[in-house]
Amino acid sequence: MTAECPRCAVPLTATELQRVPAQRCPRCGGWWLQADALRAARDAADPDLAVLEVELWSDPEQFRHAPRSGRCPTGDGTLHALEYGPTGVTVDYCDTCFGVWLDASEFERIVEALEHEIDRRPANEYLRAALHEARELLTGPQTLPEHWRALRGVLKLLEYRVLAEHPALHRRLLALQATNPFR
Repeated sequence: MTAECPRCAVPLTATELQRVPAQRCPRCGGWWLQADALRAARDAADPDLAVLEVELWSDPEQFRHAPRSGRCPTGDGTLHALEYGPTGVTVDYCDTCFGVWLDASEFERIVEALEHEIDRRPANEYLRAALHEARELLTGPQTLPEHWRALRGVLKLLEYRVLAEHPALHRRLLALQATNPFR
């Protein structure tokens, strides 16, 4: 069965969003992404966003949703309106295949809102996230490279946030670097 746009009822065209396989409506510009493809496209657009670990259906406390009258583009289930975490963007997801429908500008709005979320978080939140990732590195179900990438990402953001919150420390580190005899 050919996937159809839930808004325009026209066949979707196979394409890519941030090098992630997707389908797009030639009329309204909406995007259909299979399960986990939104996360992959979001992380490809900005790898730092992986730190936020926003998963559409894993934390019901973080997301508000309501049934929609639309059908999944693949015909598998019903689309539900879902507020995507702290972004304020409402997307549609399928209750059967967990695919996600994004209207034309929603992907860009999600990435922009999540980048703003990363910038506003204080250093102590990144420190907690780094400690969590360090524990997961040793005990978690994911592979070592996956945990290592996540830990490196959190530590990088922690470094940036500490330097942004403490400009005097940043100046001292730059002065030390300038006088380093081993360069």
